[in-house]
Amino acid sequence: MSHYKYASGLLLGLLLSANSLGLPEDRRQAINLSSDKATYENNRGIYTGNVNMSQGSLKIKADKLIIVESDRRVEKVIAEGSPAHFEQQPRSDEGVVVASAQLIEYSLGDEEILLQRDATIRHQGSKISGDRIVYSGRKQMVIADGGSRALNGRVQMTLQPQSNPEDTQQPEAPSDQASEAPASKAETTEPTP
Repeated sequence: MSHYKYASGLLLGLLLSANSLGLPEDRRQAINLSSDKATYENNRGIYTGNVNMSQGSLKIKADKLIIVESDRRVEKVIAEGSPAHFEQQPRSDEGVVVASAQLIEYSLGDEEILLQRDATIRHQGSKISGDRIVYSGRKQMVIADGGSRALNGRVQMTLQPQSNPEDTQQPEAPSDQASEAPASKAETTEPTP
């Protein structure tokens, strides 16, 4: 298995392991918005200037926010900023997912987030950065592209090890040698059987 596929699979498990992007009760909560200016036309709410949106554990901060509706239901949220920020708790027993990019598109029906231009997503100490990142909660898939400019055209990852119950039960043996730290980049991560 290639290092990239292994690291991507590990990252998916560490980063966003829920079947959907947010807590089930988030969608039943009211949407709260504040901005300097707001307009609504053609099933689109357009909010500009210091925009803050919240719905349950979902929080978005942006310079501009567009909410696309169909039959009075939100279909998509588009946030633009320098950068725009997104955060949401996937499950009650997990930490908050924090993402930022110059453009964030959140498709609620597809359970998908698209982060473009200087994109970063973090969860429970793990991080992935690139020019473009797509996360699909429904498909349990993360696709990252380094692009041609950002991060020298490469995807950067930091993967935190998962805790193992055996790790806390066994005392560490003293060693005279320098401890070996796990690799933090996808190119150097080796799969373990």
